[in-house]
Amino acid sequence: MFAEDLKEQLKNTHAFVVTPFEKGNRGRLDVKALSKNVGFLIEHGVKVLVIGGGTGEVNALSNSELATLARTAVDVAGFSTLVIPTLPENPGAALELAPVYERMGARVALGMAPYIRNDVPDDLTGVLNHYRVLAGASGLALMPYNTQAWPAAFFLRLAEVDRIIGIKDPCRAPHNLFAAIQRLGDRFVWIGNKRHDPGVLHLRFQMGIDGFTAGFVNFAPQYELELFELACRKDWEGMALIQRRLAPLERLRARYGDVAMIKAAMDLVGLSGGPVRPPRVDVPAEGRREIRAALTRLGLETIGA
Repeated sequence: MFAEDLKEQLKNTHAFVVTPFEKGNRGRLDVKALSKNVGFLIEHGVKVLVIGGGTGEVNALSNSELATLARTAVDVAGFSTLVIPTLPENPGAALELAPVYERMGARVALGMAPYIRNDVPDDLTGVLNHYRVLAGASGLALMPYNTQAWPAAFFLRLAEVDRIIGIKDPCRAPHNLFAAIQRLGDRFVWIGNKRHDPGVLHLRFQMGIDGFTAGFVNFAPQYELELFELACRKDWEGMALIQRRLAPLERLRARYGDVAMIKAAMDLVGLSGGPVRPPRVDVPAEGRREIRAALTRLGLETIGA
């Protein structure tokens, strides 16, 4: 169904890349900054880049912007790193973008789950049909993003769609995911979430996930890449230790907002985070001081006063 090399590439740390906007104009992408950030990640060993995902502010981006982000990342990465662009939750927008991504040379796309005015449809047949339609729109392999806490039985229905290669699951209902893994085994590549606070990533690997999504990788790639290496060796104690070190940053992310906190940390270590787009808000000065202190405790050098 899928080339084994592609499935193996997906079993890794998935870097959810931020979308930089111009500091003086949030309405414009900063493509130069994105190229710099992607280059930084590749130089530090990142092998999977998710472009325009949740951390990339997908819901604040137009289709043309999503295409520009994907093209920029593909151009920088070449064949060294797997670039996964994002198909937004709007079916019309997703259908338009899928063949565009394929022409760029992408092999896999992250498919956001569709909503009805931000509600989970009562009948998930509509969600299944969404992915069926996307599967026919291009030759891309698809990775649905489970933002809807799907029951285990729904994963079996998704398994009927040949072009679905894996599942990105934020583990909001981890028992559902575990039950699905038990029933479907290696039909999908299972990409979970981490939660450094309370530090459960090693438990999720024991449940059967094959990789995980990472936001802190944008400014501290060494830690989240090492977590995957430790998982491959089943060094659960080592994973727990790293997660304890990252827990203070996790708490700051919960306080100041996922994307805003990551962008602030990037700015503080000399990368290009920049502002967020509404309705998100930037981290205030007090929060930036707290983030700087946490980065320093982690052993990262920061710039500025």
